[in-house]
Amino acid sequence: MTTTNHEAGLTAHLPLAGIERLDDEIIALLARRRAMAQELPPPAHSRAADPDFAQTVRGITDRYRQELGGAGELVARAVMVLCDPSRES
Repeated sequence: MTTTNHEAGLTAHLPLAGIERLDDEIIALLARRRAMAQELPPPAHSRAADPDFAQTVRGITDRYRQELGGAGELVARAVMVLCDPSRES
């Protein structure tokens, strides 16, 4: 069976479309997470001095690292920054 350039190009677009749909879903989920975080009361102390916040960040980072491997820490940090309730929209 011979594959033409047109067919190969069409096939290459199918996985990209799926990835784009996943990106849209991830963005929507992060937006929901951020909205939920904004409903929480503000911390009593600055985040840097709040041991509960630091423990929460460590827990989330560990969870992402276990699920995603080496990239998990980077992803967890990005999620924490994007979903920080004190961040402006």
